Formats: sequence, structure tokens, C-alpha cells
Amino acid sequence: MANKTVGILGGMGPEATVDLMSKIIRATPAKTDQEHIRLLVDNNPQVPSRIDAILEGSENPGPVLAEMAKGLENWGAEMLAIPCNTAHYYVQYVMEAVNIPVVNMIEETIQVIVASGIKNIALLATTATLKTKLYEEKLIQAGLEVILPDPEFQEEIMRAIYGVKSGDYPKAYGAIAKVLEHVQSRGAQGVIPGCTELPLIISKDNCSLEIFDPTTILAKEIVARAYNTK
Repeated sequence: MANKTVGILGGMGPEATVDLMSKIIRATPAKTDQEHIRLLVDNNPQVPSRIDAILEGSENPGPVLAEMAKGLENWGAEMLAIPCNTAHYYVQYVMEAVNIPVVNMIEETIQVIVASGIKNIALLATTATLKTKLYEEKLIQAGLEVILPDPEFQEEIMRAIYGVKSGDYPKAYGAIAKVLEHVQSRGAQGVIPGCTELPLIISKDNCSLEIFDPTTILAKEIVARAYNTK
């Protein structure tokens, strides 16, 4: 039985937060309600834009994330997770605000990718995440070739992300189809849907590449820690 309560800094975006919760539930080896993991969720869509902060120097979301983390810890969370890739640029604010561990989605994803033995991988993420090189630097250090979309296809990625955020799934699927075809033509063996909206529109149904979904990887790590199997 799970013996740890998990706090989720959510709302970035709301549907991505629900996706993480769903994946935690599906990854949990529970046979009864009582065997599931207790989740405390601050689904706060009012967190300042991580993208605007990084690209345009607008309001820093770090202090807001820190306050959310403190609240979750006060409510009883024993570890924290952030289902937003770009927000991990500000993870230090969270770590310094609390006395409980933060499960770092990006670090966990990189470990899984490196262990897989794959040689090159396409990174699909917000323009802000690409600018911070949160994934790219560590993957290159590990000896992988990282394939980044050409500028016109990066625009399609952003179109897909905001399509999900606005509920316009036909627009999102149309945009991401172009991107997947593009990175596959460039020789990608695998793909990181490195924005938590993207796993909602990238699956085996529309992608023949090996998919390294950070949300799924985060969910499995949370379950392992909550059940003390790691």
C-alpha cells in the first residue's frame, strides 16, 4: 500500500495536470480505493506564463510556484511533482521553499532515455524550454544526438500546444502531424513530447517513433516512490 502523500503543482495547463493524475492512477498497482495514492493538487492556472517570463522577461513565476509548494507541504504532501516542463526552469524556487523532495520530471525522463540506448531523439517542446536547454544539454552530454525542429515546424509545435490549451484538438492534431513527419524525415529514432500538452496528442496511433513521454515517466516514478519500491 502507498504510504506517501503526493503534492502536485498543477494548472500549467489544467488538462496536463489531469493527465498526470490519470497516469498515476493507471500506474498504481491498487485493487481497492484505499491502495491508491493520496494526491493533493493545487490546480492553479493563474501561475504567470513561464514562456513569457523566459522569452520576454515578464513576471517571474518562481515565487508563485514556491508559495504553491509551501501550501502543499503544509497540507501534508511528502513529495512534490510539477507537470510542466518549462516550469522546471524555476524548480530551484520550489526546492528552496520546502523540506520535502521534488520529483524532477526532466531528470527522470533523461535517465530513461539514456538507459534505453537510443542514439538520437527529437525534442518537441515550447520555444522557452528549447531556449533554456533543460533537456538538450544533458542529452548531448550523455552522447545523444538531439534533433530540434526547423523554425517553421517549431511554430507548428506552439500552434499544437495552444490548440490543446484552448480545446481546439483538430487544430492541435493537424499541427503536430506536420512536426512528426518532419522529425521522422530527419532520422529521429525517438521523440520527447517535452511539453505536457503534447502527450495528449502524440501516441502510437499517430507516431511510429519511440515515444518518451515525460508525464508517464513522472507518474511511474511517483508510484515507485510512494510505494517505496525505489
